[in-house]
Amino acid sequence: MRENGRSMVEMLGVLAIIGVLSVGAISGYSKAMMKYKLNKFSEGLNSLLNYALQYTPQLEAHGANAHMGYNEILYKLNLIPDGMTYVTSTQKIFDIFNNEIVLYRNVEQDNTETNVLSISADTSDTSRQICRQALTVAKENAFALHSVSIKDDAAEGGEFSTRLWGDNYCTSSVKCLRNMTVADAENVCDFCNDIEKRCRIMITWIQ
Repeated sequence: MRENGRSMVEMLGVLAIIGVLSVGAISGYSKAMMKYKLNKFSEGLNSLLNYALQYTPQLEAHGANAHMGYNEILYKLNLIPDGMTYVTSTQKIFDIFNNEIVLYRNVEQDNTETNVLSISADTSDTSRQICRQALTVAKENAFALHSVSIKDDAAEGGEFSTRLWGDNYCTSSVKCLRNMTVADAENVCDFCNDIEKRCRIMITWIQ
């Protein structure tokens, strides 16, 4: 007699193939989504940094007078980029990965006053990717920056990674942003793997 339909083995084979294809599709989608978010992060960070550089005199004037950071001022000037969110109740900016971004004025240990764009990222492989993207954005703006470094937010006092210096502060004895290689970026961002809580990427400039 001739039997109609499929055997159990054939059905299991079809289900196995569907499962493999589904896993591949999900993996491909996840990679594409991560690439999109990293690109969006870079675009937003570059815009925010350029706005801050352009409006530094206004930020310094209003921030110093009000004894506050620059986030609220940037929001009132309608300078929060697409893909970033400003929370009015806390005056905080969050990027597409929900990392906190704060802009403020800081006094260095040598009493140099700098403006700072700080990104606090969770310690994970994503934070290392965010770190590399942030360094790439900083390198593109090296002509206008003072320095870039990574701070250990978990340690009291905050340990810093190797600092990369902007064009006007670059010498033969320090590492320069404009000469940063992929290996240099990896070495700086490896710092995020050695801390327990959050690493803070700090981009500074003087104007």
